[in-house]
Amino acid sequence: MPLFDPSQMPLRTWCAGSREDAVTGLVAFPDFHSSIPRCLADALAGGRLVALAIGDVDGLKDHVERTNSTDPASYGHLAGNQVMATVGATTRAWFHEQPFDSGCAATFGGDEVILAAAVDDAAQFHRALMVLRDRLGAALPVTVSIALMFVTAADRPAERPQGWKHRFADSLLAEVDRTLFLHKAVGRAGRAQGGRIAVTRPLWTATSHPAVPDPLTLLPLPGACDVMHVVARPERVGGRGFLLLPCHGPVGQRGARLRVTFPDDASKTVVAYALRGQAAVPYVTVSDEVTGIAVSIQGVRDRAPRSLPQDLADALERAGLDWAAVPGHEQAQILHLVTEAHAPEVRAGRITAAVDAVAARKKTAP
Repeated sequence: MPLFDPSQMPLRTWCAGSREDAVTGLVAFPDFHSSIPRCLADALAGGRLVALAIGDVDGLKDHVERTNSTDPASYGHLAGNQVMATVGATTRAWFHEQPFDSGCAATFGGDEVILAAAVDDAAQFHRALMVLRDRLGAALPVTVSIALMFVTAADRPAERPQGWKHRFADSLLAEVDRTLFLHKAVGRAGRAQGGRIAVTRPLWTATSHPAVPDPLTLLPLPGACDVMHVVARPERVGGRGFLLLPCHGPVGQRGARLRVTFPDDASKTVVAYALRGQAAVPYVTVSDEVTGIAVSIQGVRDRAPRSLPQDLADALERAGLDWAAVPGHEQAQILHLVTEAHAPEVRAGRITAAVDAVAARKKTAP
């Protein structure tokens, strides 16, 4: 008789028949590792978007040592087992709430978990992963950091000899794991808190290099109130150096301003542009030896709305229009005309004309 209830294990069609890890209640890694290459290959062949994530407990060794030294009732590494049991229970509950129809959650190493699933929307899964991260942080005495990658059929190697599925799956898991440790190392060096979610793209090889990244795998750029941790890929385009981000490029020629923080904690405000649909920021130091750089990116709020006269801001709000739709040089011209109008009727007319100009821009926006 089995010592566990298979219906409670975190799996849907993938890794069926696997054994349960005794501590976490997740799929045991040997069974995951033997099954996931076929599951992954079949999903990609069917045109599905696959999410791969690895979560690692931050500072588990320090927690165990601290508990052993301060709690007389603590016994050896049981404190670590208690943490991992809670990680497993929280992950299982989260997994069963998710809408995807194919996937599983497994162990990976002593204090890591793997999530793999065929998903419909990358941004939606990214948000769901934030929920799991926050739940784990609330339930544990430590945080959990997570690395995430999205994969499509275009990321498969062009040549697929016998055994390619296992090599391909291992290369993806290795890249996600490398991303996790890159960001954990940056956090430790900068004394930043754990609990990061770091996003990466598959590392292209000579036999797998799509001309254009699949837009399904790219996330939106973060807003001014959000920070996103990513692995950026250095690349030369037209003789210029760039960092390619795992995000959609901004629409239009103006680009989007981002605050980029590098591994040495140096921050710089730059303009991100779209290269083949992917967000990219200028980067001087491009080295063939460096395949990925752990950076944090944050949107920069446009200063223009705060400088708007109140009557113009109110008129735009009533019309449901975004002042940012107007190019910067036109904004300056409109503001000059409005602010130099001293007669109330002239000012009102110019505000009406300004609103009409923004509305016209909205209609012609791509």
